[in-house]
Amino acid sequence: MVDEETALVGGGSHIGKHVYKINIERIRFFGLLGGAVLLGTGWFVSTYAVIFPPKDNPSSFWDKVFHGAPSDFDTTQTFIFQLFHFNHTCTYLDFNPSKTIAALIIQLHTLPLMFFVVCHYLRIQAQTNPGFDTLKKVTKIMSPISFITLAYFYMVFVNSPYGDLGDPAAMTSFTLHWIPYMCWQLGMLLMAVQQCWFIAIKGDFPLTWITPKLMFAYVQFMLFMFVLYGSFVWSFIFDKPLWDTHAGTVGATAAKAIMAIWDLIAAVVPTIFAFIESRHGNDTVFTFHEM
Repeated sequence: MVDEETALVGGGSHIGKHVYKINIERIRFFGLLGGAVLLGTGWFVSTYAVIFPPKDNPSSFWDKVFHGAPSDFDTTQTFIFQLFHFNHTCTYLDFNPSKTIAALIIQLHTLPLMFFVVCHYLRIQAQTNPGFDTLKKVTKIMSPISFITLAYFYMVFVNSPYGDLGDPAAMTSFTLHWIPYMCWQLGMLLMAVQQCWFIAIKGDFPLTWITPKLMFAYVQFMLFMFVLYGSFVWSFIFDKPLWDTHAGTVGATAAKAIMAIWDLIAAVVPTIFAFIESRHGNDTVFTFHEM
C-alpha cells in the first residue's frame, strides 16, 4: 500500500516523505494573542518589580504583590510621559526586569506571525484563479516587508527611551525606539491588506455580514490611522507637535484615542477574525521529502 512513508525513488532507497496538515489561521491567532500576553506580563512585572526612578528603600516584590505595598514604578517620570504628557503601553516594557522578560515573550508574537506571512504568501501563489494575478504580484512585495518588519520588532527593546526631555541623546534613543514600532505597524497594515484582498477574491467571508466593500473600508481606515499615528509621533520628535496634549486637554484625549483605536483595528479585530477563520477549516498541507 502506498502512503506518506512510501519511498519516492527505486533502487532500494529508504527516502520517504512526511505530510503535515496545519491551519495557518490558528497560527496567526496564537501570534496575535502573544501580543496580549506580552503587554499583560509587561504591566505586571513593571508594576511590581520595576524601580523607577531609582530610590534607596523600595518595597520588595513580595510586599507589593501580597501586602499591598505601593508600586515603585512612577510612569510620570518616563521620557515618553515627558514628551507626550501621557504614557504609551510600551512604557511597561521599557525598564528592567520587565524589558528582559518582554524581549523573550515577544517571540510568542513575532515568530508565529512570521510563519504565517510565509504560509500566506505560498497560499496566494498557489491560487489558479486569474482573479488572484494582481494580488500575486503585490504580495511578492508586501510579504517580504511584513516578514522583515516583524523580525525587526525586537529592536524596540534595544533602544529604550531613557533620559530627560531636552537631552538630544534621549530623543535619539526614543526615535530609534519608535522606528521599529512604526515598522511593525506597517507590517500589520500590509498583512491586513493581503488578508482582506485574499478573502474578497475567494469569496469565503468569515461572517455573513462581511462584504468586500466593508473590508476595503477597513483597510482604508487602517491606512489613515497609520499615517495619522505616525505623523503625530514624528511631529513631537521634530519638536513641532501637531496639537497640545497636556493633561485635561482635548488634544490629550484625541491622542490617546488614536493609540487605542490603532490597537483595536490592528490587533484586537484581526485576533477575533483569525479565531473565526481558524474554525472554518481550510487547512494547509506541507509535504517534506528529498528529491
